[in-house]
Amino acid sequence: MITFEAVRKQFPDGTVAVDGLDLELPTGRITVFVGPSGCGKTTSLRMINRMIEPTGGTVAIDGKDVRAQDPATLRRGIGYVIQHAGLFPHKTVLDNVLTVPKLVGRGRERNRALELLERVGLPAAFADRYPAQLSGGQQQRVGVARALAADPPVMLMDEPFSAVDPIVRAQLQEEFLRLQAELGKTIAIVTHDIDEAVVLGDRIAVFRQGGHLAQVGTPEELLTKPADEFVRNFVGRDRGYRGLSFQRSDDLLLHPFPAGRSLDGEGTFRDGDSLRVVVDLTLTSPTGTAVKVDADGRPLGFVHHRDVVDLLEQRR
Repeated sequence: MITFEAVRKQFPDGTVAVDGLDLELPTGRITVFVGPSGCGKTTSLRMINRMIEPTGGTVAIDGKDVRAQDPATLRRGIGYVIQHAGLFPHKTVLDNVLTVPKLVGRGRERNRALELLERVGLPAAFADRYPAQLSGGQQQRVGVARALAADPPVMLMDEPFSAVDPIVRAQLQEEFLRLQAELGKTIAIVTHDIDEAVVLGDRIAVFRQGGHLAQVGTPEELLTKPADEFVRNFVGRDRGYRGLSFQRSDDLLLHPFPAGRSLDGEGTFRDGDSLRVVVDLTLTSPTGTAVKVDADGRPLGFVHHRDVVDLLEQRR
């Protein structure tokens, strides 16, 4: 568990980047720091591994003040992923992944490094390549593998996927969530993108200008119960639509699917899919409908956009 208690950071020029921050990052969960530029989210992240020292208050990991620990030793136990991956250009992919294990005398863990590359979606054939031979998305995958190489309990990620195109970004997010489901790390992520925060975060900490915490809660809480006008505006006017991601579609009224009708060109959804999935399908359908199918792809019935509206009215 990572805790911030009355943490403050004031730089020599008088700028207060973080002011009175009280925050808890639960063990084994993803906490996303989000907010406008200059709100202190990156400064807060970097105080965890002492890349920036707090002016006051306490940052602790499992109850131990990070300032009581040797910075180098502390950082070796914390995975760190940054924008553009930050790989060593003169080292191969394998040597990049083995950076921290070599520092702690475990440089012969080649098999584990190869396993990590496969876990992040890169074949072993990439091990002997250099960063310049990789795409941006591939470099970010190597950066994640390097952060995991020492099997740290804590990972810090600073805008990890912002330097890649939207399609690759979505793939990396999906891969990362799959890894987290297996590994259960305590993770802090900085992003300026509220959509990314909603996708990745178990909890989201919204920072406002001046380094103040505006609200912390689950993605659903932020979308449905913003604390004030600042959070409401930051989350966006379409927060209601985003909130549909947290409502299941299982209670939708199904209309009989016509016998002999083909599913070609029909948008389909399954048990457990969110209302947002169904809304997207009905809005992009020429008929305003979506077809629910079973695990084998057989139609169970169809819904109309009006059925979604009726269900939302019932749940109000």
